[in-house]
Amino acid sequence: MSKGLQKWLILLVLSSLTACNSTGSTRTQYVAPDPEAAEINMRLGINYLQRGDYAVALEKLEKALKQNPNLPSAHNTIALLYQRLGENDKAESHFQEAVDRDPAYSQAQNNFGAFLCDQGRYEQAEQRFLKAVENPLYETPAQAYENAGLCAMRIPDSDKAEAYFRKALQMQPTLSKSLLQMANISYDADNYLQARGYIQRYQSASRWTPQALLLAIKTENQLDDQDAVASYTLILRSRFPDSDELQVVNQGLLDS
Repeated sequence: MSKGLQKWLILLVLSSLTACNSTGSTRTQYVAPDPEAAEINMRLGINYLQRGDYAVALEKLEKALKQNPNLPSAHNTIALLYQRLGENDKAESHFQEAVDRDPAYSQAQNNFGAFLCDQGRYEQAEQRFLKAVENPLYETPAQAYENAGLCAMRIPDSDKAEAYFRKALQMQPTLSKSLLQMANISYDADNYLQARGYIQRYQSASRWTPQALLLAIKTENQLDDQDAVASYTLILRSRFPDSDELQVVNQGLLDS
């Protein structure tokens, strides 16, 4: 799993704390021995997970689940931890627990979708992303649509991906991954003016990456704007001198 996706998953855990006690559980409910202590240990588990101290995070989260087996956020968080540790069976089991106990827990649905997409289970992942946005109280539906688009790109299904990216951008016009992917889709469709527009929007919304700069250079090269090509190349050379993307430019492989 990429570092960017890992960071996003942690943010999803933090944003989910207000949703952890929602109703709608489909699992048998047990009397929690100590729900307040479980909440504290769950939060401690998140903190240790963020620090990279997985052993202590696991200890706190297991304790939280002993104190309150009904806590969806603890299942969601320990699932993310097991995903980090490469224990995918345990991760899937806890993601399933989280969404079964609270189907309206959109962050867990979204995280489960990202997990399934990483496993190559694209149709199941799409179902989870769509389940996440069904909740009208979900605060970040654009992120779920963006994740659905990114997952569709892996199939690859650019038409489906484009539809999801457009929905994401309608809700949140500055989503950098969606903007860059739309630029890529436009470029591949030989719609270079549209690709330029998305790149310009990306430039206003996010910091340059080597990949984004290479796409900008290739787009302007197709549009025969050599001043723009030179400008973007200068940025790429100064900020990312050791990048593979700069080697592509230096070798004149812009049409490849």
